[in-house]
Amino acid sequence: QDCQSLHGDIPQKQREITLKGFRNGTFKVLVATNVAARGLDIPEVDLVVQCSPPKDVESYIHRSGRTGRAGRTGICICFYQRKEEYQLRQVEQKAGITFKRVGVPTATDIIKASSKDAMRCLDSVPQTAIEYFKESAQFLIQEKGPVHALAAALAHISGATSIEQRSLLNSDAGFVTMILHCAEEINNMSYAWRRLRELLGDGVDRKVNRMCFLRGKMGVCFDVPAADQKEIEAKWEDSRQWRLRVATELPELVESQRVGGGDGRSFSGSRRG
Repeated sequence: QDCQSLHGDIPQKQREITLKGFRNGTFKVLVATNVAARGLDIPEVDLVVQCSPPKDVESYIHRSGRTGRAGRTGICICFYQRKEEYQLRQVEQKAGITFKRVGVPTATDIIKASSKDAMRCLDSVPQTAIEYFKESAQFLIQEKGPVHALAAALAHISGATSIEQRSLLNSDAGFVTMILHCAEEINNMSYAWRRLRELLGDGVDRKVNRMCFLRGKMGVCFDVPAADQKEIEAKWEDSRQWRLRVATELPELVESQRVGGGDGRSFSGSRRG
């Protein structure tokens, strides 16, 4: 992304040049300190990303207020560490905002986004350059088939040749987050543990990590090592009472048992000015 920076040590003249370029769309991204949080008239900002939570509610309002102006909508995302979560809870309570908790992107999310970027890159390749690769392309199509050859090329272009699974609960590498749905509310986790042991054996105790209640207690959420995912899915059998699924996004959890850690979780919310 084309970007410029804005902070207190930049001379006033350069600040004006930078702000003019951002307003005019000369560059799309402005990386700034709190000097950009208030007092600047910048229309048509679609996204504000805060790298850490504000220390007070007023600061959050001013930061997020850079988007969603003049009746438009925008998105504000705030990255946080587990020890900082209470600061955003204070913002929710005092400003009347309800944040949506979002986990780290899954491997599937990354692949889909990378694939779209790679396809857009193909449009910028000049025809003269394409001519030099046609012979190789024809060879690959004959050897691997058109779909496989093109998919491999897109994967290489996007850099997505090695995708690492990560927990949605705390972003630990090498883990997959799973959801065990129950047809009725459960008040004791031992009920869920008992069902897991019945189908997966006592060894499941060493594989299941960070179990916590879903909001409403209609099931639980937990991590398993990515290496054990296929084995667990093969052994499991759904019933009327229980269903086991791989989580594609961070589910809503019981607030008191929310699991966090690192920079792998974020709050995001829509805002209308």
